[in-house]
Amino acid sequence: MQRKWGIRKIAEVFSMKKKTASGRKHDCKNTLEKVQLALDNELTEIEEKQLLDEINNCSYCLEKYEIEQSFKKYLCNKVKRHPCNPQLADQIRNSINNIMDR
Repeated sequence: MQRKWGIRKIAEVFSMKKKTASGRKHDCKNTLEKVQLALDNELTEIEEKQLLDEINNCSYCLEKYEIEQSFKKYLCNKVKRHPCNPQLADQIRNSINNIMDR
C-alpha cells in the first residue's frame, strides 16, 4: 500500500513545493530568489508574468514579496539623490576602468 502522506505531499501542503496552475511544481526558494529581480525591473515580461502567477498561488511567497516591495518603497522614499562633482565621477570611472583592464 502506498503512503498518502510522503515528504512531497507534506511539502506541498505546507507550501514549500506545490503544483502551479500550469502543473509545474512550485518551489518557494526559487521563487523568492527572483523577487529582487522583479522589484528592480530586471525580468523579462514573460518571466515577470510567471513569477506573479507563482506568487499569487502561494500565500507565503506573496507575503514575502509584499514585505520586500514595501521595504524597497520605504528606502526609495528615504534616499535622496545628490549631484556628484564631475571630477569625482571621472576619477571613479577611471578607477573602475583601471581595475577592469587588469
